[in-house]
Amino acid sequence: MTNVNTHLVKGNKNKGDALRVDPILSDAKSGLYGIWVFTLCWNAMVWPILVAAGGVLIGQFQQGDWMPLLALLFPLVGIVCLAVGIKRLLAWRRFGETPLFLNPFPGSIGGHVAGTICLPGSIPKDIRYDVSLVCVYTYETRDSDNKHRSAERMIWQHSQAAHLRRGMSRGRDSMNLLFRFDVPEGLPRSESKSGNYHHWRIHVHAEMEGVDLDRFFDIPVHPTNEQTTLGLKHNIRQKSNQYLEQLTSIMRVEVGPDMLHMVFPQGRRKLLGAVTMGAGILLLVFSFIMLRLGGQEQGEFMLTFAGLICLLVSAPVMLFGLYVPCNALDVKIVKGSITVRRAVLGIGLYRKKVAMSQFKQVALEESMRSQVNGWNAVTYRVIAMGHNGEKLILAEGLKGKPLAEEALHFIRANGNLVV
Repeated sequence: MTNVNTHLVKGNKNKGDALRVDPILSDAKSGLYGIWVFTLCWNAMVWPILVAAGGVLIGQFQQGDWMPLLALLFPLVGIVCLAVGIKRLLAWRRFGETPLFLNPFPGSIGGHVAGTICLPGSIPKDIRYDVSLVCVYTYETRDSDNKHRSAERMIWQHSQAAHLRRGMSRGRDSMNLLFRFDVPEGLPRSESKSGNYHHWRIHVHAEMEGVDLDRFFDIPVHPTNEQTTLGLKHNIRQKSNQYLEQLTSIMRVEVGPDMLHMVFPQGRRKLLGAVTMGAGILLLVFSFIMLRLGGQEQGEFMLTFAGLICLLVSAPVMLFGLYVPCNALDVKIVKGSITVRRAVLGIGLYRKKVAMSQFKQVALEESMRSQVNGWNAVTYRVIAMGHNGEKLILAEGLKGKPLAEEALHFIRANGNLVV
């Protein structure tokens, strides 16, 4: 059994720093307090006003005035905030503080950023826990109104799967997530918060039944060239068979002599589809409101124009929201050719059959990038590139570089494709 107290975090001996055993905590607790304070204040202000003015708003709506519908956005915000608050409360009750102990302390540029994250002993043991290290540059920009805004740019980032070990935390059984990153020299060190500064974050994430684990830690990283004493193997990575299990969870695959058949079924990316569809519906509602107001008021050309713009934009947005979860990709690679078929709700959208001789390379390509609290979530796809620049999608929806690289290796090996 590994006791968390054995993971003492050493400072830079050359500078005479003492051993440090104080944990680094995430912002989960402060975020929980923040969302609940905002939620309670918002709802305490909005609902009494809505109840008091309910009769007037209903009367205006019955007279053909659509403006009272805009008032419904305020309680809707309160309901959404309440849902977010409940989700964060459940996550806090399930995972607690999740203290992080760095080893060495501080994290080392030119050495290791490694450590232990302590989780409750009741967490699932048979799932994958991803740990990511990211260096971020935060800087100030000015908008058209000459107001200062904060923006972020990723400098360096790497991900891996954590090792699980049983341990003790504050006298209770725990599961410790151990990680180690080899950080190259030349990267910027952690700086104090100012207008423009560099800083480092650890992100741990795991998808599980109920509430997912999702925590961020701001950590100090400096060019000390220190090594960890955790005894982890070089470049901890998830085993290939674990990635293959994840691949088979998002696609159906059949491998035979001179044949590779992959099917990415419909039902993927449901959340993205729902959010996109919801955005399209809101645009449609706003377009009707604007068009109605523009028709009632003479000379309100801008309202009518804004309504038409919203109406034109809402249609493709809703169609894309329907397309995302309802499309399926069927890829068949046989000796001499690649056949790709795309269907929506079982209706064929297109079918392409291309001779193998027309392709020069099979490679990875970013398909979507999003950023949350300094963490860049990147989704990849595998494409076959032709001699004239044409592209054929062979796999998609691959979250994270390690999974995408494993998918690329799997397709190259089983499809007998060129590198």
